[in-house]
Amino acid sequence: MHPNETLWRRLDWNLIRLFHEIVEQGGVTAAARSLGRQQPATSQALSRLEDQLGVKLCERGPSGFSVTPEGKIIFEIAAEMVELMRRAPDLLAQTAGTVRGALRIVVMTQIVDREFDQVLQAIARRHPLLDISIETAPWQTILDRVRAGDADVGLSYVQILDQVLSYEPMLSETQQLYCSINHPLYGQSFDNPRLLANERFFLTGRDEPIELVNYRRQFELGKTVRGGSEDLGELKRLIFTGAAIGFLPTRVAEEDVKRRKLWPLLSCAPLPTYPVYIVTRPVQFRSPSAQLTLDEARRRLRAAAPGLG
Repeated sequence: MHPNETLWRRLDWNLIRLFHEIVEQGGVTAAARSLGRQQPATSQALSRLEDQLGVKLCERGPSGFSVTPEGKIIFEIAAEMVELMRRAPDLLAQTAGTVRGALRIVVMTQIVDREFDQVLQAIARRHPLLDISIETAPWQTILDRVRAGDADVGLSYVQILDQVLSYEPMLSETQQLYCSINHPLYGQSFDNPRLLANERFFLTGRDEPIELVNYRRQFELGKTVRGGSEDLGELKRLIFTGAAIGFLPTRVAEEDVKRRKLWPLLSCAPLPTYPVYIVTRPVQFRSPSAQLTLDEARRRLRAAAPGLG
């Protein structure tokens, strides 16, 4: 038998669950209080888990509580275990074990997010009889389609949160101003955006987030419009021509910056930033496929909790 298999056979899984609570609460004392345990007993249990695994899971001292790289790995495992147990009643109720039907997703163009890709991979793998389709649309159209029940899930910027839909923050997008290698400004950096007020711009049109609109207005950017596109892929194609400059999400432009096809012009901070949400109908109207997507996203977001890298 492999030594690692021996380890997992004798590991006390209750200690894994306890460690999950310690990280969730941000420390041993808070976890003990949450679980109704004594602090020394909780601390001793953590030490037993570290002894069993042979690694240090967290740092405790005057500088506060932090999780080690090894601790982050164990927390991700623990988070998945806890989430699966939370979902056990629903999973057991699905006697067939597989969800059938359709999962209709509408997203903004050029969304780049590894976590959402992994959500889709997990759903596709676990539910082979579920048909999955993805379309792109402007953010306002996405919200309208989810609200009307024409889409199960949206991945979208949201200008105003309301009670008609349910919103789960999935990622954060930051907008940067870019020119192409064919533009005279390529290689220059500006710490004052107002210096670019007289430049010609390609704009996003009605799909432009309000945070970006306000930023442009603040620095008088985009007064001279050369054109544009609501599709970020096509907007990037226009910027490549060198005929004007334009804003793109940094995730969308990252690879082209590495290839030196695009150049970020603004060296100032902060740049316009906003959350992108998984949007669904309220729970009482939510389709089973939408709930699956939301559950998987929440599980992954919980595993990558703030402060854990």
